Amino acid sequence: MQPEQASKQPVITAARGGIRMRFYDLVVIGTGPAGWSAALQGAKLGMAVAVIEKGLMLGGACVRTGTLPSKALRHRVLELLNSRKNVSHGIHTTELAPLTMQDLRGPRDEVISHHQQTIRAFFERNKVVVLAGSASFVGPGRIRVSNRQGEDIIEAKKVLIATGSRPRRPDSIPIDDHIIVDSDSLLDLDIIPRSLSVIGSGVIGCEYATIFATLGSKVTIIDRREKLLRFLDSDILDTLCHSMRSKGIRVMQEEQVRDVRIEDKKNFREGVVCLESGRTVRSERVLVAAGRVSNVESLNLERIGLTTDETGLIKVDENYRTDIENVYAAGDVIGFPALASTSMHQGRLAVLHAAGKERPATSVLPMAIFTIPEISAVGLTEEQCREQGIPYEVGTARSGETPRGQIAGDDGLVKLIFKRDTKEILGVHMIGASASELIHVGMILLHMGGTLDDILSAVFNYPTMSEVYRIAALDGMNRL
Repeated sequence: MQPEQASKQPVITAARGGIRMRFYDLVVIGTGPAGWSAALQGAKLGMAVAVIEKGLMLGGACVRTGTLPSKALRHRVLELLNSRKNVSHGIHTTELAPLTMQDLRGPRDEVISHHQQTIRAFFERNKVVVLAGSASFVGPGRIRVSNRQGEDIIEAKKVLIATGSRPRRPDSIPIDDHIIVDSDSLLDLDIIPRSLSVIGSGVIGCEYATIFATLGSKVTIIDRREKLLRFLDSDILDTLCHSMRSKGIRVMQEEQVRDVRIEDKKNFREGVVCLESGRTVRSERVLVAAGRVSNVESLNLERIGLTTDETGLIKVDENYRTDIENVYAAGDVIGFPALASTSMHQGRLAVLHAAGKERPATSVLPMAIFTIPEISAVGLTEEQCREQGIPYEVGTARSGETPRGQIAGDDGLVKLIFKRDTKEILGVHMIGASASELIHVGMILLHMGGTLDDILSAVFNYPTMSEVYRIAALDGMNRL
């Protein structure tokens, strides 16, 4: 095993049958957002904490193949888009626009390296022990850590499972990570494909569809469902679909995939997606975005009597505690919403409960989808208000109505949903530039029970995108 860092509290080490024993207050399995947040929270509470990571890098899929690499790619694509806009406005640059995937991947490795160093520095500063190896339960509170150097048995008063997830790779699809790829291997494509078929219309599928369409790829989305991103507010979804159509994205809904194969042509190979309807889609590359599965197979959960559902999800209560006392779970392994932001929050709350500390009141959780344009939301949708029988009204604004939006060339939509009688904000939904940043104003309003009057009593800097809150609030007042 790698040498330990100094722990927060004395850790007793013993030997049993030639296997070293270590004892901790908290052991976290996995170092993704839920894991690193939980470990640091435990250390701040004075607990002796160890994290177990089987990968070569800290940070989980979020850092290695998920959130950060994909958002770095998206940022680079947006830079390219802005360069094209500048040229159309008569502004030229000596920099050549990126023409290869390698050019687009430029910032990715740097971002990954910096963030991993940040996580490691946080662990060292807070005396969190990092154990390299694969974790599996031996029994309640006892975990085996195995790697090439051997194995250790560690014991813990509390355990948090935060092993994350990976792309689902259906056996019926011949994913070769070159012509047919998943969301991990997509990041290592050798070319910007002239055409791309995306199987699946979830968050990952829609994000990559808009990114590659912005690059000029001819994109087709194929899905068995009748609606994209069904959890979104209908007006936001309509705006996204309109934007997709304007980018040339073809959306084929309520289509069942019958067969996916790779065909060899004279000078190239291509992916072929055959549908039950008899239609066929051919493209240079195929992205399989068919959901994700939890990384729990190697944990030997049956040793402690813990079960999962068919996709490997672990059931937890409101405190993120499993059916087994002193064992908690957070992040992708417990399912929706499976976002980095919510995972960090879950990990922290789980440890506070495990340590017997008072938990902060659970606030409403924001959501961001990094399509182009990006989407963000917090609180109730119109559909949910109707289902719950809440009398509500709506105020909307377009970012193109603000001088800052006009300067930036953005025409996004902001929608406030509020109670008719008290004008209390129930939900905030938006699509457009900086939506993932602007949403936090709405989140605070919901958390504090804010109203339209609170928005209208505030002064917003001019010219800024944030003015959309004032415009939407005025629109809402005019509807009462």
